[in-house]
Amino acid sequence: MQTMNEILEEVNEDLQLQANLLLTDSEQQALLNSGLLFLTAERIKPYIAKIRNYLRETPQEDRVWTMYKATDISNNLLGFYALVLNNDSNCN
Repeated sequence: MQTMNEILEEVNEDLQLQANLLLTDSEQQALLNSGLLFLTAERIKPYIAKIRNYLRETPQEDRVWTMYKATDISNNLLGFYALVLNNDSNCN
């Protein structure tokens, strides 16, 4: 069973190694507080291809997080991305 801090360390490690993405202190704090981090398309654009590849190539049961893309239903424009901790990560 992992603590939230251990899970956050794993997320940071995954993002840094797989996509060269470094979360800011405020982004890490938001993720730690709620298990959810909203990222603008502009913020994630340089990293999204590598993140997508990592998520496709790594089975969900082997990761503690995933990412979703949200679009505006009225015009189908991209709204934001959401990094979400998996519910089954057994965090305390």
